[in-house]
Amino acid sequence: MDATKEELITFLEQNVLIPTETNPKADITIKRKINATRMRLNKQVSAEKVRQYFWSAMSTDRGIDSYTKLTTIGAPTFEEVRDRFKTLCGDK
Repeated sequence: MDATKEELITFLEQNVLIPTETNPKADITIKRKINATRMRLNKQVSAEKVRQYFWSAMSTDRGIDSYTKLTTIGAPTFEEVRDRFKTLCGDK
């Protein structure tokens, strides 16, 4: 793992969570999803756990629903930043 827990969370905040949360089309449901994601990320105990959460979040029903809602309003998603996230983690 090349990045710290804080670096991974900061990356996701800057590239997905904050831009989505501040999107003028983001409704209360989307904002709640962002807050819940933020809480889950911050509860992770290590960079490795943040990485595991990131990859598993995209494959859950909740993650798929979030992806659908976010793409509908033109907001960034985990899927869109996965290559940069992978590089940040030091994965090939």
